[in-house]
Amino acid sequence: MDLGRALADMRMVWRRDREILIAVAGAFIFLPTLALLLLVPEAPQSPGAGAGEADMSIFIDAYVGWVSANLRWFGLAALVTLYGALTLYCLYLDRQCEDVRMALTRALALLPRYALASLIVLVPATVGALAFLVPGLYVLGRTMLIGPALVAEKPLVAVASVLRSVALTRRNGLSLLAVATLGLLAGQFLPAPFLAIDEGLRAAGAANPIVVLLLDSAAAAMSAVVAVSIILIRIAIYRQLSTGQLGR
Repeated sequence: MDLGRALADMRMVWRRDREILIAVAGAFIFLPTLALLLLVPEAPQSPGAGAGEADMSIFIDAYVGWVSANLRWFGLAALVTLYGALTLYCLYLDRQCEDVRMALTRALALLPRYALASLIVLVPATVGALAFLVPGLYVLGRTMLIGPALVAEKPLVAVASVLRSVALTRRNGLSLLAVATLGLLAGQFLPAPFLAIDEGLRAAGAANPIVVLLLDSAAAAMSAVVAVSIILIRIAIYRQLSTGQLGR
């Protein structure tokens, strides 16, 4: 696997299809992210390393309550984002999808399987991350080709797409762990300055609605850029590791 070539392919596709990528990512990645930032209340703040057992118990109860109260919005945003990613996979890896409209239709049909496959991966990735961060990232790296495999090698069921990704990424686990790590770090750090200013203004009671909208829009845009970059890198890596060149 050649990561340099994958990055070059990503840049080439971005330059060639920038308008299409912005349209799809804007509708299905940027908007759900912005909606969460604007509509979901800020998560309870951790009491810190020196907190006592009572303070931690209060924090955990508050955090669980916050997650429960907003779970439906997190789930809806995740589903829409998965649909956007799947649309791009269909556009570039499904020979029958000649335009965005066909890709949208095809992605809708595959969405239940892709959502189920993502949930299957979420469990071991979360357990690995809680035990020690590296195992969770390794799982994410080995399973990052689920979407491309599901689209290009139809018909695959959810479990088969997970197994196919694991098979395709054999002997490339460490490289893909690095890709997953860079994607996670970029997704955290690029929006962080805008979110920090937003939180500071809110905490000081000086949050102007227009300023908050601009800051949250910038943070959501950074998240969308990272997401599209990772999607295009996955497509490029899939084309390298799969047998034959599929799609465009």
